[in-house]
Amino acid sequence: FELFYYFVAERPGRPGRPGRLNFFHMSRYLHLPVFQKAYDLNLEIYRTTHSFPREYKYTLGQKLKEISAELLDWIVAANSRQDKKACFPEIKSRIERLRIHFRTAFDLKIIKDRRLEYMNRFFEEISRQVAGWEKWFFDNQEKRRGVR
Repeated sequence: FELFYYFVAERPGRPGRPGRLNFFHMSRYLHLPVFQKAYDLNLEIYRTTHSFPREYKYTLGQKLKEISAELLDWIVAANSRQDKKACFPEIKSRIERLRIHFRTAFDLKIIKDRRLEYMNRFFEEISRQVAGWEKWFFDNQEKRRGVR
């Protein structure tokens, strides 16, 4: 399953002939390492919550899936906006919420310590990439202000 969005534009045809459709690839976030890592995290959350006991699968498990989806949404939103400033705190908040809920799952003995460590590596890598992206954004914003 691939996440692609397409823009359809009709090319005008000649008299008596219909126009042809052109498809332009519009997803500009798939190349982002932070999106790729967050998507891999999302898949791991689905794999992990699949084995949750019924008591937690539809509460804590569902919460983890929702927060993970929100994380992906905010990364896509940040990539498509000119002013990304408001997105970075939201992305960081989602990562921190995932950490807390995974710690809760560990404390309830739903997941083992190896799984918690594995997921924490994802959180660390994504956090590092978001921090670099944020630094790049603010550095470039200052340069643009200085040029004008």
